[in-house]
Amino acid sequence: MNMAKAIRQINKSTPNPVEEQMQAVTELMNAVTANKDALITTIDIIKGLNEMGVLDAAKAMLEQRTDIGAIAIQQLNQPNMHNTIKNGMNALKFIGSINPEQLQSILNGVTQGFERSAEVVKNGENQSLWKLGTSLRDPDVKASLSTMMEFLHGMGEAFNQDPQQGVH
Repeated sequence: MNMAKAIRQINKSTPNPVEEQMQAVTELMNAVTANKDALITTIDIIKGLNEMGVLDAAKAMLEQRTDIGAIAIQQLNQPNMHNTIKNGMNALKFIGSINPEQLQSILNGVTQGFERSAEVVKNGENQSLWKLGTSLRDPDVKASLSTMMEFLHGMGEAFNQDPQQGVH
């Protein structure tokens, strides 16, 4: 009966630093070759950012990050900034609640109204009271006045539902 011999010596192979370095260089070169186009594009982007001074600014900001962070926190901690943040969030909520088609229609009307009023000012036309009165029969003026009146009704309803919101 043969019994296995006890292992008395363990041969540790220590990696050769030169071989490790050569293997690392080979792996890097393979990665560079495989991603040549992406690397060239990245270098072009970095070059452009450097020419614009963005990299210098970013480096300076990183070096002064503690001071910049302290200033930013001081600015954000002012009472008016709290209102600004809340108002900004309310404005975003409001914009999100608007039907895009309705908003586009209103903005088109505002644009066209500005163009017409600029034309009148440019031509130096003065409206007589009689002409203003007769323009109330114009279908475009009626449509605009109706829209404004409905807007005022809707805003008044909102104010009456929550008196804290309105100014009356």
